[in-house]
This record gives sequence, C-alpha cells and structure tokens, in this order.
Amino acid sequence: MEKIEVEELVKFKMLPFDLYNDNGDKLVNAGEILTSGKLLQISQYENLYKDTPKTPKNVNKQIPQEPQIEITEEPAPFEKGKPKEIIFDKTVNRKSKIKAQAQVDMKSYFATTMFAIQENAKQDAIQMVGEIKDKILDDVHAILPEVKYCSQLKLLGNYYDCHALNTAILVTALGYKLNLDEDYLEKLTKAALLHDIGMTKLPKEILEKTVLSQQDTKIFQTHTQMGYKILKQEMGLPEDICLVALEHHENNDGSGYPFKLSGEQISEMARIVGLCSFFDDLTSNRTPTKIKNTKEALRVMLEVGSKKFTPQLLYQFVNMYNYNDLESYEEMAQ
Repeated sequence: MEKIEVEELVKFKMLPFDLYNDNGDKLVNAGEILTSGKLLQISQYENLYKDTPKTPKNVNKQIPQEPQIEITEEPAPFEKGKPKEIIFDKTVNRKSKIKAQAQVDMKSYFATTMFAIQENAKQDAIQMVGEIKDKILDDVHAILPEVKYCSQLKLLGNYYDCHALNTAILVTALGYKLNLDEDYLEKLTKAALLHDIGMTKLPKEILEKTVLSQQDTKIFQTHTQMGYKILKQEMGLPEDICLVALEHHENNDGSGYPFKLSGEQISEMARIVGLCSFFDDLTSNRTPTKIKNTKEALRVMLEVGSKKFTPQLLYQFVNMYNYNDLESYEEMAQ
C-alpha cells in the first residue's frame, strides 16, 4: 500500500490500481476511467492510497498517518512538479447565495484544473474548465432571483484561488441580465475562467509581491500574450476566447496593454471580462485604491468611468444589483 497525491492522478485516463482513503474504503477500482468529475470527488479526501486489486484493504495498519497540512490564507501558486498536494483556501462567504459547499468545490476543482495545465495535461484541463463553466452557469441561473447585492456572488479567500472564478461568476450574472445568447454566454464564461492563464508562466516571486518595480511590471504584463499562446497554440481554443486572455487589460481610452487598443478595437468579450476582472480586483483589494465594501468599489468604477470601460457596459454592470451594498468583506467571512 502506497500513499499517492491527488495531482499525480491527473495524468491517468484509466486508473491502473485501486484507490483507498484513510479508512480503507475503496474509492475507485483499478481499470475505471478517471473522469474529471470523479477526480473532483476524490480530491476532497485528505489522504489517498494506491494498491493492486489483490492487496488487503487494511490501510490504517499498514500506512502511518502523516500530520495534517495546514491551509494558509496565502498558499503559494503552483510550481510544476513540486507541490505534494493541491492546497486551496476553504474560506466561505457566509452571505453568499451560492451554497457553502459549492464555493469550496469550485475552488478545489479550479485549483486541480490549474495544476493539470501546469503539468501539461491540457486536454484534461479543457474538459475540467467545461465542467466548471457548466456549474457556474447552472448555479448562477438558479440563485439570480435571490441575489440583491454583488457581494452575494463573491468567493472569498486567497486571490489566486478565487479571482478567475469570481470573474466568471460576475460575467455569467451580467450575461443573464443582458439576455445574451446561450452559446455566446457559454464561451464568455469559459473565457473568463481562462483569462489569466498566462499567470501560470510568471515567476513565483512576481506573483507574491504586493508592490512591483518597473521591471516587475513589464514581466507581469507579459501574462496576456503568454495566455493567448497557451490557449491558442497549446489548447487549441477558439480565437474569441484566446483574445480575452490577450486583451482583458486594454482600456477604452487606449491606455491599457499590451497593444494600447481602444473602444471597439477591443473584442467585445474582452471588454466584458476586463470590466468584471477589474471589479473583482477592486473588491479583493488588489489595486492601489483600497475599499471596504461593494458600494465603495462601484463608486470607484464610476470614477474611472469611460477611461477604462465602454460607458454602456459600465452602466449596465453598476445597475445590475442594488448599489447600496455596505457589507464588509471581513463580516462576510465570519
């Protein structure tokens, strides 16, 4: 009997061994197809063990228990081949209309997906992204009548566990409000999930810094072009999805990057994702402007105005829910 980490399972299409938990319960039989849904299910177990079908199941007597790994507020981004297990932030937004377990499951599955991409399991990752996309579309559609404030859609915790998910959730909510075509909205949500995929190629030290030097900023800004290449050349995704990774930091007035595009030169999907991404950055205090609640964030969005965003799109976003959202993010996590 041998312990195995969940990220090692990503490479298997068909499991060549039986898989057990700490209690000796068989989770997956040798020979089973390891679907992304099955992977999500077994990733919830802290310890996993592999064995050939003929080996006795008495796991507890044969395998010493390892100490529990503490989950920190700011786990380091993945490094290829180095992490022993996929760690993600389990903080829950108690005020959210998205169920607590669904919040945790989204972050767990997204972390697993990002690891698959870093381990070059690109086709598995595409399937996983599709399943997360479907989950977000279904969950957001179900709760829309109950949502009064933007803060009731937000995932809380480590930024790298939550940002792409939060962006996709906001994009989906806005898309439903705008009655976007179903196929278009599906593409838009998938693009939002993958818009920062170029971050996986950045040096860890850049991601961990709170203040970037001029040289750091130049390196950071390359994530848009690297993201486009990953989605286009490595994952073979459609051009409109790839352009979102490339253009989501372009601004309406031409002051953005990487190409200083303006107005309708920026693809429509990139404009929508860019707006929602910036809003999540604001409400995660990842910008120079620090805010306490969603109302302050919406005020900043209006102050930035047409310099960054298409006026009509900004108006639609700001008026999507009640403006007077005063719940602090500290209170939401309690």
